[in-house]
Amino acid sequence: MVIYVAFFLIFVGVTLALYQVYSVHYAINFEDEEERPERVNQALKTLTDEARGCAGGEPSPGFVQAVRRIFGSGVDARLVLAAVASGKQKAFAEPLLRRKRRIETSGELRIAHLPFWKTRPPARYRRGPVLTIVMASSLLALFWGAASIFTAAYPVAAPSLAWANNVFVLTALVYASALLAHGASKLDLYLHDIQQIGRLNRRVNGSEGVEQLA
Repeated sequence: MVIYVAFFLIFVGVTLALYQVYSVHYAINFEDEEERPERVNQALKTLTDEARGCAGGEPSPGFVQAVRRIFGSGVDARLVLAAVASGKQKAFAEPLLRRKRRIETSGELRIAHLPFWKTRPPARYRRGPVLTIVMASSLLALFWGAASIFTAAYPVAAPSLAWANNVFVLTALVYASALLAHGASKLDLYLHDIQQIGRLNRRVNGSEGVEQLA
């Protein structure tokens, strides 16, 4: 009975690991209102509605109030208006809303990673290496899962690989790989978000109006 529980746990772990690949792919390539948290959809709707009353690339009083209500007083309303008016909500507005508690725009834009650790957003973030870790970890979890089935029927004879015959060791390896894939996918989203926030901030401060945003 215990062995069946272990195989079930392996199946769940492998599924979770492979889901990370799907999740990252979906987040990069698709924009789906239903997939967003309801609070994000509500905030986007409020900001989009208020942005219609802004003229000349300057926030209206109603828009400024909406920004303060959603983001607090530490975020420049021009930055938020640029994100909403750009027409690229997925690229700019969603990262702002996801990281709104970490943004500080009093003076130079800073990201509060931790209460005692604040930095400027990265000028460039290459997603390739981290995404490779996500995929490799997911495939590794799949390998450990397959190994558990194989060694159950054909135990490894080599003494140095005797651990591969232990289904509980393989279960632990599956979940370790799944956790690594999950952590890498979260890190990728975080680094991409703060890069986009920095990119938006440079465009706002480097041009005369949000209309020039690409």
